[in-house]
Amino acid sequence: MAYGQTVPDVPRNRTLISQGWDYYNAVPSTENFNPYAGVLLHQRNSLHYTVNEALFYTNHFTNELIPWIGESYSYNDDYTQVTIKLREGVRWSDGEALDAEDVAFTFSMLKAAAPDLLFSSAIDEWVASAEVIDPLTVKVSLTKPGPRWATDFLATGQSTRLVVVPQHIWEGNDPKTFNNFDLANGWPVGTGPFKLVKSDASSLFFDRRDEWWAQDAGLVEAMPKVERVIYVPATAEAMPQLYATNQIDIGRNIQSGVFEAIRFQNPNLTAWNNEGPVWGAPNGCVVGIRFNTQRQPFDNVALRQAINAAIDRDQIVNLAYEGSVKKAILPFSSYRGMLDYVDQLEKSLDVGTLDQHDLSKVDQLLQGAGFTKSAGTWVQPDGSPLQIAVQVGQGDPVGPVLVQQLKSAGFDAIVNVQQVTAQTEALSTGNFGLSVYPHCGSLYDPWQTLEHFHSKYAAPEGQAATNLRAVTRYGNPDLDALLDKMEASQPSPDNPEYMELVEQATAIFVRDLPEIPLFEEIQTQPFNTTYWTGYPSFDNPYVAQPLPWEGFALVIHRLQPTQ
Repeated sequence: MAYGQTVPDVPRNRTLISQGWDYYNAVPSTENFNPYAGVLLHQRNSLHYTVNEALFYTNHFTNELIPWIGESYSYNDDYTQVTIKLREGVRWSDGEALDAEDVAFTFSMLKAAAPDLLFSSAIDEWVASAEVIDPLTVKVSLTKPGPRWATDFLATGQSTRLVVVPQHIWEGNDPKTFNNFDLANGWPVGTGPFKLVKSDASSLFFDRRDEWWAQDAGLVEAMPKVERVIYVPATAEAMPQLYATNQIDIGRNIQSGVFEAIRFQNPNLTAWNNEGPVWGAPNGCVVGIRFNTQRQPFDNVALRQAINAAIDRDQIVNLAYEGSVKKAILPFSSYRGMLDYVDQLEKSLDVGTLDQHDLSKVDQLLQGAGFTKSAGTWVQPDGSPLQIAVQVGQGDPVGPVLVQQLKSAGFDAIVNVQQVTAQTEALSTGNFGLSVYPHCGSLYDPWQTLEHFHSKYAAPEGQAATNLRAVTRYGNPDLDALLDKMEASQPSPDNPEYMELVEQATAIFVRDLPEIPLFEEIQTQPFNTTYWTGYPSFDNPYVAQPLPWEGFALVIHRLQPTQ
């Protein structure tokens, strides 16, 4: 069923067509635009660069804060209170002013709805209360010191997405069931420059509004040149030809080799870099072997260390990914905010030893742990066979290369290919032993990744993980103590005391290897310049390029028509 009036025609050269980010055969819901209904994921597919806007954005390549709805934030001395100053003149699309009441209401709503809404559990864990000081000022009291809370919750725009909602519409509704949809009344109401005008199973239409507070406030010089944004769902299999035939302008990443092939069909396709094989840019994630450390035999540290010694990262990068990614030894991204940390860690911990493909070390480690060989294949200390199933997502080329490396080291290894949703479910429920999967975390601070190895995430066997970034079920009291100290500290690579905590925590990771980093996730995300130009790039890194991140709204503002 289609919703909305018949919409006027907009020329293709004034229309931006987006696949979003998640793969769907049809629009997942045509009647629910609640940004906290996580299963729908409208917020990260289309709402975040059309209808909704963030308090702050971040350019992760420079670690620069970009104030937007919010003008600034500040802490008290012990990092237990955050005062948020809002920008004057911000208006909802229905003309009402966005003020401190809306922000405080959003925090209170999420806290009361935990754990049923997306992001609500995190708010409940961290936010004690939100108090209106004046129409443009909110004071958030935290449940514990949070020196990085404001950055992570209000400005990062990656996994954490605080979407301020209009109190005058949401108040009195149950946020767990409220669908935030009524086109006749202009819902969903947001502060962005676009409004939803049509919704059916095949697409969503967002048309540019007549006015926008950001232009009135002088934050932008003019209204976006894009007059209509169309979201069209698509499958992974369909993506290459959609790019090649100009049916979409932006969307999900595709494999580097496929990108190079379809550029012959459509030379207007660009990516972050001007040339390959590394076409893409970092996205804060490192792909690695993630162990279920509660499941035998992967609870054995020596086995995990031996698997690491059997791996040749350079071969994985070059054979499986045609050189389009960069190998990783530590589980940290190469964003600017991380480089000073990584440089110090590489010197102090001699992490290069982790990247030594050494079959004699495999033998030494396993024999020392009681493993033996039978007919050239490793057997467990109790005499039972040792078979390693390498779980990979469908379409991931790493499986055969990794399995062959393990076989060369004497392991009986096989590939277990799964649909991505099935693999994700297995990681969440703990129904896996060894899985190759991205670990997203550190953007500017090692704690953002290392904290996923805190024992608070080590769900007992049979219980689901509470955080998909923390699936190894690893626990270590010594690491917990270090992570707790890091959490309460202001992070800085220039602070010797903080760096000492980082080094000690990373040393435990390097020793115990609850996961083995393989390569940094470098996604080749095409941009189609047939109709639009002005996308971010290596030469113009005004914001990080991942489409599902909140900062992609800044891309839409900058696009210029080519025709």
